[in-house]
Order: sequence, then C-alpha cells, then structure tokens
Amino acid sequence: MGKEPEVVKEEIKVKVAKRVPPGDRWSPLDNETVILDSLTDVLEYVYQKQGVTQFFMDAKEGFTYIIQQEEKVIEPEPTKTWSLYGEE
Repeated sequence: MGKEPEVVKEEIKVKVAKRVPPGDRWSPLDNETVILDSLTDVLEYVYQKQGVTQFFMDAKEGFTYIIQQEEKVIEPEPTKTWSLYGEE
C-alpha cells in the first residue's frame, strides 16, 4: 500500500516596490511609472492592491517585500520491492 502525498506550505518572499533615489521615494513594481513620495505611501498602495498587511524591507537593497504562501505537493517515494523475495 502506498503512502498519501504530503502537502507543504512554503513561504515565498516577493518584491513589490523599489526605492527611487534620492530620498524616500518608492515605485511599485506592478506600475513603475508611478513614483510615491514615501514608504508609507507605497505600503498603502500595496495594501490597496493586494490586501497584505505584513511587509519586509531591505534598506540597503532598496526593496520592499511581501510574503506569499504556496502549497507544494510532495509525492511519497514508491515502496521498494525485492525480486529476490518474489515481491515484483
């Protein structure tokens, strides 16, 4: 008898905005023609578009991220059989 596949949730970091120098200006990656005046403005923009309330920022890289969850199905390894014992 085989085992059931296992469903695992993975978290994926997705870039949603980049900093536009100089200063605290930001551009959402889904519409790079828009330049917003502050980090708070870009967080509000992403919230309105995606409904996400948790954000992660890397100040040195100049990107803002959100975390998305993805389900991944892991198939079990087939049961090993031995022809020596007549199992095949």
